[in-house]
Amino acid sequence: MEPLLVVKNLKKYFPLKRGIWFGEGAEVRAVDGVSFEVRRGETMGLVGESGCGKSTMARLILRLLEPTAGEVYFGKASVFETNKEEMRQLRRRMQIVFQDPYSSLDPRMPVDEIVGEGLTIHRLARGKEKTDRVVDLLEMVGLGREHMGRYPHEFSGGQRQRIGIARALAVGPEFLIADEPVSALDVSIQAQIINLFEDLQEQLGLTYLFIAHDLRVVKHISDRVAVMYLGQIVELADSDELYRNPLHPYTQALLSAIPEVDPQSKRQRIFLEGDPPSPVQIPSGCRFHPRCPKRFDRCDQEEPVLREVSAGHWVSCHLY
Repeated sequence: MEPLLVVKNLKKYFPLKRGIWFGEGAEVRAVDGVSFEVRRGETMGLVGESGCGKSTMARLILRLLEPTAGEVYFGKASVFETNKEEMRQLRRRMQIVFQDPYSSLDPRMPVDEIVGEGLTIHRLARGKEKTDRVVDLLEMVGLGREHMGRYPHEFSGGQRQRIGIARALAVGPEFLIADEPVSALDVSIQAQIINLFEDLQEQLGLTYLFIAHDLRVVKHISDRVAVMYLGQIVELADSDELYRNPLHPYTQALLSAIPEVDPQSKRQRIFLEGDPPSPVQIPSGCRFHPRCPKRFDRCDQEEPVLREVSAGHWVSCHLY
């Protein structure tokens, strides 16, 4: 199947001002050579610790940030080579649901304006047609006409996230990036929002890039999963394969930290040494080697490349 989204060697470095901690030319390597594809109609999960570059990559894909290097293709269009008008049309096809349902909604706008703003900007509907479309969108995400005149502060966290989803769907996108959309919600509400995403995908034929740090959530919703560490993807595989047979030591450690429902479970917890290195001072060789329980001499000196070790299972590790 032809991929809907193709990311090639994507990089984003943020320069730092010279100071007492870092010298001239220091930079944060937030995303450092990431390549992957998202197939039409699938959900690609992206997991990793806070600060590994997940959200930065999401904003690069949507061109909310300009890249240091690399390419992103949506269909046959090069995202970074489009002009202003072409990018405006492309944005109708790609939308994002942000992590924080509190700060991502304008507190001065009622719900009908928040959801309908995209319809106005892209000249898709106005007057009664626009009102009817907003009502349809609200009902699609589990709200109703009675909510149209209310303001964000009058809603719970889960309801606000539903409003954010309705806003993203207003312009009829094909591709949706969900940037940790449930991490700020109670566990009981998380399940409702995840089920909503699945229902909308089936109903509208959407393609998702689903970003999270909770591996239980990602396992439930994703067809394939990419694991990110310090600006790079270290493992990528089908969801079932990754959870059944994790190869990278970092992936193994992440999965070992998932709480078990069965108190009799004998799964061994893997504890990593130290904290993640700074993206300003990347370790030599493998980026994970200072914390890796399986490191050997080669890991300190040579950076591994992402390679396919079995059908559809890619890993960046000298063990393979």
